[in-house]
Amino acid sequence: MKKLFVLVLALLSILTLSCKKTSSDTVSAPAFDYYQLKVGNYWVFQYYKIDSNGVATAQNQWDSVYIEKDTSIRGNNYYKEWHSFLGMNFPALIRDSSGYLITSSGRRLCSNDNFKDTLYVDTNNLWLFIGYVKMTGKDSLVTVPTGTYASITCRMQVVPTQSNDPNPIRYIYDVYGKNIGRIKSHNFYYNGNDHFEYRLVRYRVL
Repeated sequence: MKKLFVLVLALLSILTLSCKKTSSDTVSAPAFDYYQLKVGNYWVFQYYKIDSNGVATAQNQWDSVYIEKDTSIRGNNYYKEWHSFLGMNFPALIRDSSGYLITSSGRRLCSNDNFKDTLYVDTNNLWLFIGYVKMTGKDSLVTVPTGTYASITCRMQVVPTQSNDPNPIRYIYDVYGKNIGRIKSHNFYYNGNDHFEYRLVRYRVL
């Protein structure tokens, strides 16, 4: 069985509510940071297998994400975030741009408040599927081992491109908790019914 999965990169979202000024005082609403882009932050996840009946089974496997440093690219400040998933280690250069998560190539990955538009279309595996990424789950309460958090979700709709493909439309997604960062990732092997998740078990945000 060919194992193919698509990892949706994490999103940074900062929701800053406006401040009202009067002649006597200033009232500031809290800013909700969904991604916590700060050097030294890290998140540790436990791997869960999910069978065709939706039963999740915890595995003796952990992976992590941490922010190593920041760097300047074309005058913009990016953060170098290291990911460890399924035994693979790879970096991502990302920054927040007016509530959007932007890669170093300029692709908009995620948004903290745009729950209407398609953020981008993934055509990297066009011979097999096309992916449409949108935001969903605004302020949804999601529970993981570290707690229950109000969240937002970046979700990719995976649509097969071959007319004889027996697989239905499926979804992969990343969930981010307010002022916590990524709390869960859901994915699947393309040819098969088994899905898997990474759920937050430990973290540090500065």
